[in-house]
Amino acid sequence: MSPVPDVPWVLLRAAEAIDRLVTVDVAGRGAVGGLYEAARARIEAPLVLEAALGLKGALSGSETVFIATGWPDRVEVDGSVAESDGPPGAAVLARALHRAFGVVPLVLTEAPLVPALQGVLAAAGLRVLPPRAALRALRSRGPVHPAAAVAFPTAVKQAEEEARALLDRYSPGAVVVIEKGGPNRAGVIRSCRGEDVSCGHARIDVLIAQARSRGIYTLGIGDGGNEIGMGLIHDRAEEILSGSLEAPVEGGCVPQVITDSLQVATISNWGAYGIAACLALLVGRRGVFHDVEIERRVLESCVRAGLIDGVTGYVEGSVDGVPQKAHLALVRLLETVVETALERGGTCPA
Repeated sequence: MSPVPDVPWVLLRAAEAIDRLVTVDVAGRGAVGGLYEAARARIEAPLVLEAALGLKGALSGSETVFIATGWPDRVEVDGSVAESDGPPGAAVLARALHRAFGVVPLVLTEAPLVPALQGVLAAAGLRVLPPRAALRALRSRGPVHPAAAVAFPTAVKQAEEEARALLDRYSPGAVVVIEKGGPNRAGVIRSCRGEDVSCGHARIDVLIAQARSRGIYTLGIGDGGNEIGMGLIHDRAEEILSGSLEAPVEGGCVPQVITDSLQVATISNWGAYGIAACLALLVGRRGVFHDVEIERRVLESCVRAGLIDGVTGYVEGSVDGVPQKAHLALVRLLETVVETALERGGTCPA
């Protein structure tokens, strides 16, 4: 980890408040407290601040950022059955990074989930285009705020080839992974219930490995311990997850994949929201963070796309068993933190 530079005390306090808000265990899952403590033991700052500073440094002068998301949650049924945790966070963070730094977000997901991601990105206010057209939009004479949704392979060999091609073609300043599984010590991608869900999951771990080998900044966002990025706190995450399993599973549930930064949250979407809120403070613009109406649109777009609540299994406005009203309330609270800190001069020096 690179040391976090000095920041105004108002910003530091706001970041601590954001960290606390996005890690309140409202669902009573019991994992987030231990995961957060382990991450803070590795990172000398509020997690949202460390991640936001990392993104700010990485994206200065860049045209693109890669954001990977999508969790096919019932692969034994059909690869298109996926969770509503991940896509909203990806869309909100894509919007924030575009508004803060002018970058084009290329959102990577499994091929069956591309239409759902297109809808969620549009609900966040971004015009979804093919990748090359999205880059042309940066030089449009009229305002266009672009994003792209890109299918990423589920087979390792194809993933290696596609990762190399995408990195060569678009040279992202950063790669962010929100609620994505990665292989454990036995090479298996597992759910938090210990199920083998390798089939049908995009091999984003391959992209992360190639990005890190090129010195590209990487950030993992997760909530249960079995997501890409949790390799940074592998042993503690494995201890927490194994305690909830009926029986041990080969290789455990925690991915080996390590990212440069890690954001732990009660719900992965919330981790992305917290980073977006902190980015608004770093650049001194409230509009970088979304609002309740955008949040409502994004969650409703998940329903239209048929994304399920990963806990209840229903297509509804809740996420991970937490009702829609709670997500709207969290956004209101984060809005208040951002607005209050900006009024008190909480912007980070350039």
